[in-house]
Amino acid sequence: MFSFFKIKYKFSKPQQVRISIEEQLTNLGKLGITLKRKIEIRDILDFKIRDYEERPYIHLLMSMGRERDSIEPNSDLYPTNDVWCFDRECIEDHGDYVQGLKRIAVMVDPTISVTDIQDYVDIEAGEVWIAFKANGTNYRYSLSAQDDWLSLEIFTIFSELLAASGSRKRFFFADTGNEILVVLIERDQFHQLNKLINIFIPSTQA
Repeated sequence: MFSFFKIKYKFSKPQQVRISIEEQLTNLGKLGITLKRKIEIRDILDFKIRDYEERPYIHLLMSMGRERDSIEPNSDLYPTNDVWCFDRECIEDHGDYVQGLKRIAVMVDPTISVTDIQDYVDIEAGEVWIAFKANGTNYRYSLSAQDDWLSLEIFTIFSELLAASGSRKRFFFADTGNEILVVLIERDQFHQLNKLINIFIPSTQA
């Protein structure tokens, strides 16, 4: 049902003109990509400020999308629900897709309420499927088995569900070489995102 190529992006050398991290946050905010309330940028930095300013947007987006041990009491472990950055080699057994779908469920809420998540993973037999309820309707999808790589088909599935629900938001992703970087923004903002950093591809044409 789906076909994806394994695309790896080779990032260009650092730009000559540095962009402050504050300006980067402002520009991403215009696209709807924001940190959760009460989370300060200093709480999620993985590198020196200079590194973020010399490689605008890529480092910042990846830091915004990574799971954190503790960023805010009584909250989940992500600084934003607009970005997800993760190691794609995360599928080994039953339950691994459940964890990924739980993250997607948080990102698409409240437009889509995702419950009753299940999966089946048998890499050797080439059998992988996911099942869940979305806004009360049951769905079940077979996915391609790609060794221990998470199938990017799941982002197509949820982009199409968002479209069917009337939402303008879609998933866009980029393979950074070590991790997958995913953003959830309105489809009309994709052109502006690519003006900032031209590495993302759409998960669907819908």
